[in-house]
Amino acid sequence: MCAERIAPPSPRAALEKACAALKVFPLHGVVVLPGTPTPFHIFEPRYRALVGDALRGDRILAVPGLTTMEAAQQLHPPLFPVAGACIIEQEDRYDDGRYDLVVRGVARVRLIQELANEKPYREFRAEILDDVWPDEGPEALEQDVASLRQLVLELSTRLPPESGAPALAEAVAQMRDASAIADLVAAAAVSEPHARQRVLETLEVERRLELVVEEVAGVVLMLSKGQGPEN
Repeated sequence: MCAERIAPPSPRAALEKACAALKVFPLHGVVVLPGTPTPFHIFEPRYRALVGDALRGDRILAVPGLTTMEAAQQLHPPLFPVAGACIIEQEDRYDDGRYDLVVRGVARVRLIQELANEKPYREFRAEILDDVWPDEGPEALEQDVASLRQLVLELSTRLPPESGAPALAEAVAQMRDASAIADLVAAAAVSEPHARQRVLETLEVERRLELVVEEVAGVVLMLSKGQGPEN
């Protein structure tokens, strides 16, 4: 008689449990948005320990940003309270203990309270932050989504295929979730760290779309000026 196979918990369910003591990997200028992949090379001993513990457990960690570059020199630097929580999707371990990882954003979280522990890395009690939709529902954002799709399509005509812009335009054209579209485009097209952090911290999907539209429109305008008038 075969034993019934139990499915592993979903990333969201794993994160809900992990929020009681969420492992954090602080980095300056790095923002991981929900639904998007990010590669990391892990070499510091304390973060090798973090990754090892995560891989033996739920594979969950969070990536909060440092409030300033100077904070990186502190033992317990101040962090932005809103962070991207991730699940480790791929890992390669080197013989010397370093790791190459690909993590995928699961949700936004707020770091509420740092926990005392005897580990080399930091842990926080955290809460998941959910999207805030207009009272009229997601349908009220269709025009904003259409505007962003058009901008991404225009961006794809001004950048070479190897930039990933055409693939982004194709992906966005197939997606229907306004929140996921805003996060995907921001991850691909918004490079300035403070702008990315604003996108991460904005729970209102309508306002998040507006922010991303502003950022991508600025990129398109810059490229248009750089290319000069068309003949």
